[in-house]
Amino acid sequence: MKKVILSIMSFMFLTLASNAAGIGYVNYDTISKTYPLAKKYTTDLNNKVKNIKTYTTQKDKEVANAKTPAQKANIRKAALAEIEKRQKDYLATRNRYEIDLTKKISVAVEKVRVQKKLDVVLNKDSVVAGGVDVTQAVLAILK
Repeated sequence: MKKVILSIMSFMFLTLASNAAGIGYVNYDTISKTYPLAKKYTTDLNNKVKNIKTYTTQKDKEVANAKTPAQKANIRKAALAEIEKRQKDYLATRNRYEIDLTKKISVAVEKVRVQKKLDVVLNKDSVVAGGVDVTQAVLAILK
């Protein structure tokens, strides 16, 4: 009886193993550093941050040079409103860029998954061992 059970279990294991196409993984850090659109978006966001910092420094100097407390208060009030506006623009832009990149990368990953007949493609950070690195194939589609 044990031999029959072992035979059945071995057959099931071999059947399951032969049907499995595999697991792929993608290194998102590599994609974010290599994909031209991701690099452009990162540069745009960094420029927005730089502009906010430059504006803040400029307004700090204006406050320091203001003659009266009323002038200082007016400069601060206007500056805070402008900084808040710029921060909201930054956040909205970052959100729009993230959605766009996620969509484009997901489409490319799905194309690679189908081409390579993989069951699933995971983030590299989720893989402990094994799997097929499909990062370069995804980048090729994105470029």
